[in-house]
Amino acid sequence: MYWISNTRQVEKNSYDRAVIGGGLFGAYSALILAKMGHGVVLIEQESSLMSRASYVNQARLHTGLHYPRSIVTARESLGYYSKFRERFPSAVFDFQQIYAISRHNSKTSSQDFQSFVGRLGLKFELIDPNQYFNAGSIELALKVQEPTFDAPILREQIIKEIQYEPNIELCLNTTVIGGSLSDAGSTLLLSNGFSLQTGGVVIATYSGINPIRESFGLSGLPLSFELAEIVLGTVTPEMTGIGFTVMDGPFWSLMPFGNSGSVSLTSVGITPLQRDRALPIFSCQNLRTGCTPKNLSDCNKCSVRPTSGLAHQIQQMKLFLKDQDFFTPTKSLMTVKSILNTTEVDDARPTLIQKESDSNTWTVFSGKISTLFDLEGALS
Repeated sequence: MYWISNTRQVEKNSYDRAVIGGGLFGAYSALILAKMGHGVVLIEQESSLMSRASYVNQARLHTGLHYPRSIVTARESLGYYSKFRERFPSAVFDFQQIYAISRHNSKTSSQDFQSFVGRLGLKFELIDPNQYFNAGSIELALKVQEPTFDAPILREQIIKEIQYEPNIELCLNTTVIGGSLSDAGSTLLLSNGFSLQTGGVVIATYSGINPIRESFGLSGLPLSFELAEIVLGTVTPEMTGIGFTVMDGPFWSLMPFGNSGSVSLTSVGITPLQRDRALPIFSCQNLRTGCTPKNLSDCNKCSVRPTSGLAHQIQQMKLFLKDQDFFTPTKSLMTVKSILNTTEVDDARPTLIQKESDSNTWTVFSGKISTLFDLEGALS
């Protein structure tokens, strides 16, 4: 069995801690555990870290504005934002973000949203909705601070920190297919035919959390799953550095996608192309082999992925924006997204770090990039 440790290949089958999942939360968990003195193996099914949901998302660095129906989540997001900006400054990019409240079908009124922003203590500037939006479509428009983060730059920093951490070893192109968990020590069975022993396990597989938990005999978490699409595109020079987020309901957002030069177009109602509860099972999996809930394939390398919802997204945007010709779609990214079922009630986005009572096993779940700081202190 070959392990990649920094730039060396070594053989080993016993570790203090094993982290399953090489997205941002798995990689950051490995760093935290290593700094605590544990020997850590980080297991990732892809050939590189942070290549799926950590990359395929809005790239929005939340300041709390997105959660007017959950003041707790909003205030937590604002605190996380400050920490993230301090911890990863090179990955944060500012732009002119415009939040707008739809005149129709919004779950939050314009008065309540403006009051909410004031309660958060955020600066804002009222702008005339008619500057950008069709007459009668928007009740309130605010210019606010809410930056974007660049996932490739963030990934580069995380990988560099892992490379310089002697207590971490990487196992790429490998999945965990089963094993046993106990307080005395756990065994992981790997897809390459080998097994390893560890004193503790961190499950950080995001959309693969429930299949992994069930393979260990653990009950699934109350999650729903979406096969989601992020549409990328370019804008004309006069619209560069401007973003729009229409609230609060089944609306849409157009904003810079990190520092890539592209923008992302998403919609609450259209971005999810398919949905399922309990396990990530979608109709497109019937058209190919090898893509299972326990071993999801990369949607962006798949020839049978669902048809894009781009036309519907642009149609929705046209209902609001005066001019849509400034946007040219260039690419569609897809990934499987996980959501805690409780968020459907009050819009909260809690981070879940659950430890099993009978073993050193932690399950880590979050839908927001910046909440990774919850891991500090929770994995002791």
